[in-house]
Amino acid sequence: MSIVLTETYVVKAERQAEFTPLLNKFLKFKEEHAQLFDGLKSWKLYNQEIGQPSGLYIEMLEFESMAEMEEFVRRIFSDERMRTLHAEFHEIFEPATFCTSIWRPIA
Repeated sequence: MSIVLTETYVVKAERQAEFTPLLNKFLKFKEEHAQLFDGLKSWKLYNQEIGQPSGLYIEMLEFESMAEMEEFVRRIFSDERMRTLHAEFHEIFEPATFCTSIWRPIA
């Protein structure tokens, strides 16, 4: 049964213009380094239209199992380029809005 790792965050108002170029940089990296993303069944990014907090993003990363997720995290963060990209994203997030959760389907 799959699990879903979610990350939610709001981009700082003064850094909004940086988000799309940084996202495109990540998507290009993901495409060019597909082997780093082995085990990732799906990746989705949504932007909240209505609700609080305003401007919330949610990333959803789906894995076959917790073991697959743990291996993915170990591999992805052993790559210096990915650690740099990750740090760049976290610089533009409102720190108090960042949250990570793991979900599993029940029905």
